[in-house]
Amino acid sequence: MAKDPKGKASKPAKTQSADKSKKSAKAPLVHEHVAGDCALATGVPGHDDAESRADALNKFEAELNKREVDLIEREIKSLRQQEELDRLRPLSGLYRVVRAMASERRLDSLLDVITRETQVMLKCDRCSVFVLDAQAAELWTQVAQGLVGHRMIRIPVGGNSIVAECARTGRMINIPDAYQDPRFDPAVDRNTGYQTSSVLCVPMLARGGEVIGVFQVLNKFDGPFTNEDEDWLEGLTAVAAGLIEQAQAYGEIERFVDKTLETLAQTIDQRDPLTAGHSIRVTNYSLLVGQAMNVPDDDIDVLRYSAMMHDYGKIGVPEKILWKDGRLTPDEYATVQKHASITYDLLSNLPFTRRLQDVPFVASCHHEKVDGSGYYRGLKGDDIPFLSRIIAVADVFDALTSKRHYRNRMPIEKVSEIMYNGRDNHFDSTCVDAFFQLPSARVIAVLESERERAANFDAELFKNLSWQRLVELVSGGHPKRGEEGIAEVFDRIYNAGLPADYQSLD
Repeated sequence: MAKDPKGKASKPAKTQSADKSKKSAKAPLVHEHVAGDCALATGVPGHDDAESRADALNKFEAELNKREVDLIEREIKSLRQQEELDRLRPLSGLYRVVRAMASERRLDSLLDVITRETQVMLKCDRCSVFVLDAQAAELWTQVAQGLVGHRMIRIPVGGNSIVAECARTGRMINIPDAYQDPRFDPAVDRNTGYQTSSVLCVPMLARGGEVIGVFQVLNKFDGPFTNEDEDWLEGLTAVAAGLIEQAQAYGEIERFVDKTLETLAQTIDQRDPLTAGHSIRVTNYSLLVGQAMNVPDDDIDVLRYSAMMHDYGKIGVPEKILWKDGRLTPDEYATVQKHASITYDLLSNLPFTRRLQDVPFVASCHHEKVDGSGYYRGLKGDDIPFLSRIIAVADVFDALTSKRHYRNRMPIEKVSEIMYNGRDNHFDSTCVDAFFQLPSARVIAVLESERERAANFDAELFKNLSWQRLVELVSGGHPKRGEEGIAEVFDRIYNAGLPADYQSLD
């Protein structure tokens, strides 16, 4: 065996040649295999690769077509679902309006719900519910959704408006183009800045068939109002008419109860001319505080009736004690204290509804103190009804700022000192703080409302001033820009009509 220069044995030439021969022998077998595969794929032995590519493209195109069909089918399904949703949306709105029967008793709140849901149902820009005032021969709407800045509209039934005609005739009116209809008055748009296009009016009928109002919807978003819109609005109007009749009846009952309780309260106040108006003022102060503290509507009613009747038990206190000039003796004061328990006993005999059943208890707790030193139950802290804690603040404030047999009005800075010093011992501090943040113009309006010689005052002067800030100015605080002279004006208002020999209780 020959060796290479590096000393390694080299392969024989015969062997190398044999290897080459083996490699060259295998190559044709590979080509034949590929060609066979192509032939099997195309069906034609040795067919060109172009047909394979064409077949692959055909398969790809078929897959694209299948996916496109699937996409179209999904789109059709989605459109059908949307159509179904559009068809059911008015039914959903109708359900929400009906459900409002259980939660909305007041007419203004009910009208707000109805108009809002009608806009959603009919896909329109505006809805108004006009209620017939038969005595005034007018149609009025308290809520006109979308009409910014207008909360009350009144239309004569005998007028030329479309709404009035709908009410007079009791027939539906559907106008595709308002400006092409002679019944439409363009002055309405000029006055409001609105542009009316389509109009649909449907009369509301009472159970007896008489017209009690009109539904008016304006400017459908996608064209004129359709027959389907008419059907939906007629259905909604039938439901709304019953709800509105119910709300009107509830309002009449509520006004009767209000006036009855107010008369009873004034009967007690009138026993002593110096306390006349006390219950009404306490009620108004209490409502101001309650609204500022976001007391719910149902609780606001309890607050109003409780504040109005808080002193009703004084009917059991002898007039010689109520009218006494000078301070009361301990025994006399003990007699006066009994009025709280008498209030509870008397009010408990009245048939208050379930919603107002807390009135006797709340009214009788207005002399309780948060530290437990009040009367007549000696309740403490959160055991005292929250509404009673509001009334306590209003009651003391009115007592201190009113003339009594043994003193004149107390200086307002002294009143404020007593109120602040009573925080967290006599009063709930949050109620005191809420009172002092009230707009001073509203406090002054109540303060002067029942005076024999009510002083006129410019409410605009006090419009942006809280009661706390007014007290600071009256107490000698430095006025900011625009506050100059306010303390002097208030002093004239507060002391108007007081005797020349005025002496306050220090």
